[in-house]
Amino acid sequence: MSNISRRDGVTKLVETGLSYAEIGRRLGITRERVRQIVKPKPEKKSGVMLTISDVTRLLGVHINTARRWSNQGIIRAYRIGPRRDRRYRREDVLCVLDKLKTTLG
Repeated sequence: MSNISRRDGVTKLVETGLSYAEIGRRLGITRERVRQIVKPKPEKKSGVMLTISDVTRLLGVHINTARRWSNQGIIRAYRIGPRRDRRYRREDVLCVLDKLKTTLG
């Protein structure tokens, strides 16, 4: 059974009021899989996350300056993954860029 037809079949069975366990028994899948099929996928955040090299190119600063600014709280950095890599929201970086432009000229 393809994913689209399975999703449609599960959706129709949920609308009839059957429990996830009963739907799973009828279709030969687990109730957890039924829940996953029914549950809507989370929407991605609208903000684009930038790497530190992206930030340095946008701001025209050295990578150590960008790191220092994030440590000082001038630019908000988000730590991700097991290596705790820095990621930055585009909106935050553009805000800092605007501040630099107004102070420098």
